[in-house]
Amino acid sequence: MTSSDITASTPIIMVPTEHLSSLNGGSAVTVKPITRTNNHVSCGEMMESTINAITQEAKALFTFHPQEWISAFRPNPKYPLFVVGDIDGFVALFMNNLATLLAVILGLKIVFDDAFIYGKIVPGVSLSMLWGNLYYVYMARKLAYRENRGDVCTMPYGINTPGAFAFIFSIILPTYSSCMKSRNDPHTCQNLAWHVALASNFMTEIILLVLCFVGEFIRRNTPSVALLSSISGIGFTYLALNEFLPVAASPIVSFLPFAIVMLVKFGPVPVAFVALVVGTIFGWATSLNHGSDVKAAAAAIIKRYPLVFPIQEMFAHIHEITPYLSTVIPTAISIAIATIQCVESAKRAGDFYPTRESMFVDGIGTLIGSFFGSILGMTTFIGHPAFKKWVLNKLIQ
Repeated sequence: MTSSDITASTPIIMVPTEHLSSLNGGSAVTVKPITRTNNHVSCGEMMESTINAITQEAKALFTFHPQEWISAFRPNPKYPLFVVGDIDGFVALFMNNLATLLAVILGLKIVFDDAFIYGKIVPGVSLSMLWGNLYYVYMARKLAYRENRGDVCTMPYGINTPGAFAFIFSIILPTYSSCMKSRNDPHTCQNLAWHVALASNFMTEIILLVLCFVGEFIRRNTPSVALLSSISGIGFTYLALNEFLPVAASPIVSFLPFAIVMLVKFGPVPVAFVALVVGTIFGWATSLNHGSDVKAAAAAIIKRYPLVFPIQEMFAHIHEITPYLSTVIPTAISIAIATIQCVESAKRAGDFYPTRESMFVDGIGTLIGSFFGSILGMTTFIGHPAFKKWVLNKLIQ
């Protein structure tokens, strides 16, 4: 036997210095031997482990669970369809989505008029929201039935704000400007910008649906602190500190609702609903709001709009999205990462939803919207632990 054979076959025991110094009274410290293994065996084990993981993922993907699916529609005394706190949860989520939608509409007015926005784009957004919120309720009821719990909180869902503004200023506006330089026909250029944005939105959701197959793998192999740190940054910067400026702009109307939110947050009161009512009363009492403005806005946008189904136009212009793939691909990846982050956040709060199914919901919601004219991507919102806290206080389920 040569020295190389001895080295390859003999276990090597490595004893750190601190272990040697801890010998006391003749009693030795037990040291686990570190065995040098053959490289070919390690590669084979790694390959086998990878194949097993892929097999398990495929089984989970294609396994039919009718009993679990039907359970969401069964009456569950531990998990009622409605509780009083749902009012507060509805107000919080509705105002979040409404504020985002109004900001997006304001950006769209650079290119489109009111009739175009409310007649061709907004209806598709509403269908996406209807799909996503109903499906996430369905997922919550499945989870409540499977784990026999009554404190399950659904995932908040709505418009992907960063992606919306990326589409407006990086796809719609350049397409419209380029068209106006060559044709100088606002109506034609508006439709062209809309169709290119629809095609880009369609490609975004296709990428998102492909990424849903690796979403759980990414979540499992990424440290939680890496997933959640950016969520906390967004929460502090955009959802908290960014709202102080509007409060300071109209302190008479805004400060009392703000004080109510701060003081009643930890009490048994539906704080979002109360703050909304008080702020609305002060807004009308101080003449910040005017009835004439409401009447004029209602007369301009509340009307009957024909149903739009621009699938043919969307596919006819899909070849024109090539210059905008630098916006489409990062937007799809950002939506996927945001959903993975929200799933991890919900898991930390006690509600573990399937990552793949959550990403699937977001992708299909965006797909439905694009079929009916929406150019906006949909995603889960951050904030599940806050909603979950209200659940545990019996304020929202």
